Amino acid sequence: MAALRLKTASRLLTALPVSLLLLASPLVSAAPAGAATPQDICAPQYAAAQDVRAQIAAHNAQPHEFIVPREQAAADAYDAEAAALRTKQDQATAAYTACFNAMMALADAAGTGDLNFKEPTPAKRAEIQNGKQRVGSGWTPPPPPRAGANWQVPKNSPMRPLFDALRKDNPGSVPYDYFKGGTKLTAGAPDPAYPASSGRLIEAGPNGRLKISADHIVPLSELVQMRGFTKLSADNMFIISRAPLNFQWLSAASNLSKQSRSAAFVTGADPRWIASQQALENDVRSKLQAAIDQLLQSQGD
Repeated sequence: MAALRLKTASRLLTALPVSLLLLASPLVSAAPAGAATPQDICAPQYAAAQDVRAQIAAHNAQPHEFIVPREQAAADAYDAEAAALRTKQDQATAAYTACFNAMMALADAAGTGDLNFKEPTPAKRAEIQNGKQRVGSGWTPPPPPRAGANWQVPKNSPMRPLFDALRKDNPGSVPYDYFKGGTKLTAGAPDPAYPASSGRLIEAGPNGRLKISADHIVPLSELVQMRGFTKLSADNMFIISRAPLNFQWLSAASNLSKQSRSAAFVTGADPRWIASQQALENDVRSKLQAAIDQLLQSQGD
């Protein structure tokens, strides 16, 4: 007869992983009315991690010492449950971390800690979701436009309703310091988009407000056709289409000339400004794609 021995089966730590403990620190400044923070946006992933934590606590509360081989089956079952919970914990942590990191990147290119987001209204969420459904799962983006051309979303494209839903009132009313990209503009200063010899200045209206416009650094028509964008949830589509990372202020004149295209299309622009803008576009494009990939991971896609 085999000798009996005491076996202590696998228990797990109930403490939250370090990445989840980030929520315990003050990550956001005072949010304006109607704003959503990363805690709000990543709430499903955080809730899933908390649920796994509760399951781990329940696992650890069970008897975990067994006499083997007499109770080998029970010990093996306990260990198998521990292994499964460890995998679930790793997956939940990865999903939350991916969402949180994406929000950090989208909100704050300058590292100032301003992580406030606007949240879609129920009506806007439904409009985006309807546009997403009309695109369908089988849609694939077209190839990039030829050199010198710009991204477009034709009116007959399945993407058009979704594009229109995201473009309307985008970005809306936001404070001047909400955007981190581009050059800071002040009244009476030379317009950085044009050669100094042009004499163009940043103007202010009678009310003192600058005559400037919010500009998508990477055009929205390109963003919505980036890899994986149409697989995002409606909320994530809304957020990434309005991410501070992808905005800058331009003079009204240069923004009107650029429209929804690359800075290279701005008529009469300073070649040095165009070069700096193209470098900015490339950098932001890369970060946007990384954020899309992270958000898809956080969704489990």
